[in-house]
Amino acid sequence: MPTPHDVIVLAIGQALTSTVVSLLTSVSSLSGNFLAPYPTLSTLPVTATVIGTLIMIYPASTLMGRLGRRCGFMFKAGVGIVGGATAMMAMVVHNFPLLVLGTFLLGIFSAFGQYYRFAAIDAAKDPAERAIAVAIVTGAGVAGGIAGPFLAGRFAEAVPDAPYAGAFMVLSLVCVALAFSQLLLSADLGRDKKAGAPDKHPADTLILGGPFLRVSLICAIGFAVMTLTMNAAPLSIHHSGLSVHDSATVLQAHFALMYLPSFFNPMLVKYIGLRGLVLLGVFASAVGCILSAVTEQTLTMYILELGLSGIGWNFMFNGGTLLLASTYSPALKTKAQGFNAMLVYSANVAASFAAGALMANAGWVTLNLVGLPLLLIAVWSLRTTTDELE
Repeated sequence: MPTPHDVIVLAIGQALTSTVVSLLTSVSSLSGNFLAPYPTLSTLPVTATVIGTLIMIYPASTLMGRLGRRCGFMFKAGVGIVGGATAMMAMVVHNFPLLVLGTFLLGIFSAFGQYYRFAAIDAAKDPAERAIAVAIVTGAGVAGGIAGPFLAGRFAEAVPDAPYAGAFMVLSLVCVALAFSQLLLSADLGRDKKAGAPDKHPADTLILGGPFLRVSLICAIGFAVMTLTMNAAPLSIHHSGLSVHDSATVLQAHFALMYLPSFFNPMLVKYIGLRGLVLLGVFASAVGCILSAVTEQTLTMYILELGLSGIGWNFMFNGGTLLLASTYSPALKTKAQGFNAMLVYSANVAASFAAGALMANAGWVTLNLVGLPLLLIAVWSLRTTTDELE
């Protein structure tokens, strides 16, 4: 049976996973620009990562349903080791297709990271402890948000005549540490004990509608609105005449406030409930969007707006995840979690592409205002969800 130590091991895994993802984000497009035979192909490694994640996001849930979280996360770490080593070798031998292959494998790695929030729920001894477990595990991501960019900058030039090879080498080493840490998880954590047995629930397709679908929509919207502002912010900051250092400061505040509020979530849930937590997230995100239209865009305002965006994401995403756990039966867990992760990541990808188009054709203010009707849909989804969820 899962024990409390699983929550700590999962938190370590989340921190190491966030380190890998933020490190990869820091060097992926730069390494592509260095090796690409044509400038138009410089972002192909980033695209390969997105494709790898999309392909694996649902199968990852099925794999962990059959083998458990420990095997799933160790498999992920193994893929990360190979992906990082492949990308490192690509930089050493100056082979662009090899770099694309390495970043594709790291996309497969990233798909499994979507499931730490669900693994935290599995590790909670009872529903009353879910908020604490999710808070500890997701909050640990702040360590990776700081460590990843630091390691990227520290080791990017570590290998002579092979820029960024050192960063990918360190990425592989982080994955080695990840594999050893996840070995400490309980073997049966997250395993579907009825895997392979006939599903006795004739209404299994209902997970695609009703409360499950509406709560999944809340998670997806929370991610999409955050991604819109996060991806567009560097461009807007540049257009405002601020420096690259200013942009880094804004994003550091954003990343910190994406994860740090997790540690306060259990207390907030105790007083305002899960619905209250989601509504607080909607409010924070909405205020951040509105501020862009009614204030002059200074460095302080960017920090405030992106900080509110991070807080909004945290409350909506974590609150939605905890609500989601009450919308499906244990027999449907694997299918439900896989579909939710696929929906959330697809919304994230769509928002990433939309951010560039909106900035190019409409600007920062309009981009933020686009988030408001999406947040209203999230409120509608929450209001129309039955009272049985909490």
